[in-house]
Amino acid sequence: MKKVWVLGLGLTLALAGCSDTGSDEAKKEDTSKASEETTNVAGELMDFYLNLTTTVNGVDIDLNGFEEAMAGEEAPAGEELAEMKEAASASATESAKVVEGMEIPEGLGEQKEDVESFKSTLAESYNMKAEALSKEGEADLTAANEKLTEAENQIKEILEEAGLVSSSLISDING
Repeated sequence: MKKVWVLGLGLTLALAGCSDTGSDEAKKEDTSKASEETTNVAGELMDFYLNLTTTVNGVDIDLNGFEEAMAGEEAPAGEELAEMKEAASASATESAKVVEGMEIPEGLGEQKEDVESFKSTLAESYNMKAEALSKEGEADLTAANEKLTEAENQIKEILEEAGLVSSSLISDING
């Protein structure tokens, strides 16, 4: 009877040992999958961000030129100013369309909604600039620039949550 009891105890311990090994392996696999998902999210988010800034930089050239000229020592005046404002307004409108048209990667999971909000805020800032530039008189871009700062803060938070180094959106799209 003792032999049967010892044999039963030995089998129980062996099975328990195997099940613990399996749970450790499952934990390692779960951790590995979570790490891989985080890496994929971070990679897709970085690709999205770089694609966005590159694309916007291709269409907001006139807007950036106008803002630089107005910040310079001698701001343009007369016909030159009118032409620059018109081109900057068209550039801002096109930039808003480009931002709105950017597709958000499916792999962003929980951050997809945050990225959508960021896109909306950024597009709104460009639409506000276009509207301000299309009005007669001096263009006041203060509210639009505040909206741009809001978009920058949103993307910084999104990037940091994904474990990425935050970037200056304003520098990246005005550079």
